[in-house]
Amino acid sequence: MKLRVYVGLISLCLLALASAPVLGQRNLARNQVSAIISNLETSSDVFSRDFKRRNTSANERRIVDNFENAVDRLRRNFDRNDNWWNTRNDVQSIMDESREVNQLMIGERFARALEVQWRNLRRDINALANTYELNGLGGGGGNTGPFPGGGNNNPRGGNVPSWAQGTFYGRNPETGGMITMSVQRDGDVSISFDGGVPTYATMNRTTLYNGPYTARVTRVNNGIRTTDVASGGTIDYFRTPISGGYYPPGGGGGVGNVPNWAIGTFQARNPQTGGTIVMSIMANGSVSISFDGGMPIYASMNGTTLTNGQYVSRVTQVRNGIRTTDVNNGSYIDYFRR
Repeated sequence: MKLRVYVGLISLCLLALASAPVLGQRNLARNQVSAIISNLETSSDVFSRDFKRRNTSANERRIVDNFENAVDRLRRNFDRNDNWWNTRNDVQSIMDESREVNQLMIGERFARALEVQWRNLRRDINALANTYELNGLGGGGGNTGPFPGGGNNNPRGGNVPSWAQGTFYGRNPETGGMITMSVQRDGDVSISFDGGVPTYATMNRTTLYNGPYTARVTRVNNGIRTTDVASGGTIDYFRTPISGGYYPPGGGGGVGNVPNWAIGTFQARNPQTGGTIVMSIMANGSVSISFDGGMPIYASMNGTTLTNGQYVSRVTQVRNGIRTTDVNNGSYIDYFRR
C-alpha cells in the first residue's frame, strides 16, 4: 500500500531487537534466495557466452571469467550451507568482480545487444546485493543513461514538473524512520530508506515507477504526495527533513523518560551472524542500531519500553549493561557498555 523498493522477490522488513535480528531481507525463505541466485546464473551465463564471442581482449575476458567464477562459487557454497546468510562473503566477492565488469561496460562501447544483456544481468546482480544488504551497481553503459530503467528495469522517465523536482523527505510508515527521495527533471529517481543505500526508480510526468509498484504523484503544500495506484495508500514528502533529519520515532509508543542506566552506547553479539550489534540510546528516547557495521536504523524508547517498528521489547539493567526482552516470544539479547 506504499511506495516500496523493488528487490526481486524481496519485501522490506524490520529489525528485531530482542530476538535473533531480522536484518533487512534475512527472513526470506531459502528457496526464495536460491531462485534469485538461479536468475543470476542464467543471465550471467548468457552474457559471458556472448561477450566471449565478441572481439575482446584477453584482459577483458579475464575480468568476465573472474565474475563467472565468483557466481559459481556462490552456488556451490550456498548449496552446502543451511544458513544462506553465511554466504554473504561470497556475494561480496561477486559484487567486487561485477564492478570491474561494470566499469568495462561503461568505459567501452559494445554492441547494443550486449549492452542490453549487461543491463539485465546488472538488474539480477542488484537483486542479489539487496538480498544480502550490500551496495549495488550503478548505472551507465552505452546509451542507457545514468540510471537505466531506474536500476530495476522500470520504464524510462522524463518531463517531470518543476514542483516535483528536488529532494524530498517522508516518514517510513513501516519503521517510523525517514525516506529520502531525490527526483531529477529527466525522471531519474533515487530513494533511501532509513539512511540505507539508495535504490533507483523512474518518474514520467507524474507517474512514479518503482519495480512492480506504480504511484501517482500530486502536489501538496511544500512537497509531494505519492498514491499507490493499486491500494490507494499515500505517503507525503516535504522539502525539509522530518524530525530534524535523524533519530525519528521508531514506530510509536512515545519517546523519553529513559533511565540513566539505559543511556549510552552498548554492544552485543549478533546471535544470527556472530557479528556485533551497536545500539546508542539518548536521554530523549532516540535510538540508533547498527548490525555488523552496517548503516544505522532508528528506533525509540519510552521509559523501559523499546519500540522498533512492529517489535517491542522490555529493557532491564544487567551488570554493566542492559537486556532487551521481546514482549511476544521472551527471547533476549544482552548489551554491554563499549
